[in-house]
Amino acid sequence: MIKDPIKSLIEELGTQLSQKEHSDIVLNNGNGKQFEIIPSEFKQITPIEKPKKIAFVDGGDAPLDEAPNYLITLNRIYFSIFCGKKRVKPSMSPRVQFLSFVISKVGTEGGKKKVSYDTRLFPHNESDKEFLPAEIDLASVTDGATVLQGSRLNSLARRFAEWQLAYKVVEKELVAGDILVIDGSLQTNFKNETKYANKLYDLAIKKEVIICGLAKTSRLITESGDPLLARIDEIAADVKYDKWYVKVAEEVSSDDRGFMLAVKFHPNSNFVFRFEILREQFAKMDDSEINSVLSSLAENSQDVAMLGYPYGAIDADRFAQVRMTESNMYRGIILAERLRNPEWKRLEKYSASLAAHDVLNGVTS
Repeated sequence: MIKDPIKSLIEELGTQLSQKEHSDIVLNNGNGKQFEIIPSEFKQITPIEKPKKIAFVDGGDAPLDEAPNYLITLNRIYFSIFCGKKRVKPSMSPRVQFLSFVISKVGTEGGKKKVSYDTRLFPHNESDKEFLPAEIDLASVTDGATVLQGSRLNSLARRFAEWQLAYKVVEKELVAGDILVIDGSLQTNFKNETKYANKLYDLAIKKEVIICGLAKTSRLITESGDPLLARIDEIAADVKYDKWYVKVAEEVSSDDRGFMLAVKFHPNSNFVFRFEILREQFAKMDDSEINSVLSSLAENSQDVAMLGYPYGAIDADRFAQVRMTESNMYRGIILAERLRNPEWKRLEKYSASLAAHDVLNGVTS
């Protein structure tokens, strides 16, 4: 008789995961130095008398309507500023919202089929245009007839807008010694994204504003295949500090400008985070300056909602998030507008071509 498949799966997976030697160095494909993660390399985060001012930037998006050849998205970007636990009122409006569509077109170039993607942006206010990327920078072309779908297209306009908003925050809200924290790493993934990231970095270096990235999650692993942050947390059991940081790598990929650390910001926190500081800036910092940055974040990481995670980042996530009730409202508005537009009667089958799966789920669930 065959064994219970779930029991068999768990037993074998546990055995496979346990049968290896630890190599506590991050697995990366960059050229920068990697650091062995051992207890003696951990450094304490100690309190400072005056925390630095910190701006947090985040963004959210929600697809509203899609077909194989177009995608309509609601995008929102937001920033908040804190000094320690105290909120600082900005001079700019902290939130920018805009709609976008991406349309795909098939053409032939050099005898090969190409799919091009063009994006248009529709801000709610004329004044918001300065916080948005140029539409031409969002254009791309892929080989073959396979159309890009999913999160890669969903997040395109929003991600570029985050970089542009971050630039404006550094330009208008921050001064030398202040910190800007971007949600996620300092890596770039899209064509032309580096252009926006580098523009931000150049301004920040000029103004002496420290650029950081804080990732809520990480898929990085060690050279032996262990989840990096979980393995660091295990090693930290032999560390006497209750708030600490440890160097991980100068870079983890060729498109990453950050010097990577692992950090713990609160003694009672269950979380270890991937944290980056712009590499050129980190190289010029001594231990006291690094501690000043991390201690400022630790001072902002004492909210019971998520101990050890900066409240400014929680705040930015909350106000950047597009909730389901909002996206449903916009879907209704878009549907009503389509019904009034004669052209959409002909195009109705475009969006219907992706609806069959949802209908089937409704029938069988």
